[in-house]
Amino acid sequence: MKKYITLSALALTGAMILTACGPKEPDPTPTPEITETPGVMESVQPTETPEVSAEPQPTESASAVTPPAETDEVKPVETQTPTPEPTAAPSEAPEASLTAADIYAKVSAVAGGNPMSDVGFALEDFYSLSASDLEDFVFYMPDMSATTEEIFIAKVKSGKLDAVKSACQSRQQDLKDNGSMYPSAAVYVEASQIVTNGDWILFVVVAEPSAAVSAFNGCF
Repeated sequence: MKKYITLSALALTGAMILTACGPKEPDPTPTPEITETPGVMESVQPTETPEVSAEPQPTESASAVTPPAETDEVKPVETQTPTPEPTAAPSEAPEASLTAADIYAKVSAVAGGNPMSDVGFALEDFYSLSASDLEDFVFYMPDMSATTEEIFIAKVKSGKLDAVKSACQSRQQDLKDNGSMYPSAAVYVEASQIVTNGDWILFVVVAEPSAAVSAFNGCF
């Protein structure tokens, strides 16, 4: 009996040893419980950072960075400043610088007829005019002529134009009266003209009176 108990005790002891020494299943590892601490979660979460572009943004304007599209080259149209057409220089000097001799040169050139000579010294004899009534004048007649020809040009002093014109009309009438005696002389007398332009007066008894008048007026 004592031997059986001893064996039983040994068997029990061996079983216990085997149990103790045998492989054990690992206990499941407990998942650590995360205790939420106020303020910690906010600091743990990553802060959102602005997205950084891979290429640096240009600081210059888009027109400076982006090259302009290729277009056909447009050449500026060359504008030519129109050259003013040269104006014809006045054939005569201004009226202030005109002289009776200047006008006579123009008139006699187109009057036709015979060459004439200056007979200004006989002004009072033929026109009953005083040179004191005139600022400037010329009086021409042919040296010898079978016809009656005459050119009188004067710049009249202020207020004397009517008196001088009346004197020219009297001279014209005298020539017409005398022309009845010389029919060959009457042709020019009948076509004679008295013309005024400002302070100037013209009395012509010539072959081409119309041309003479045009030349006279053309001087002003």
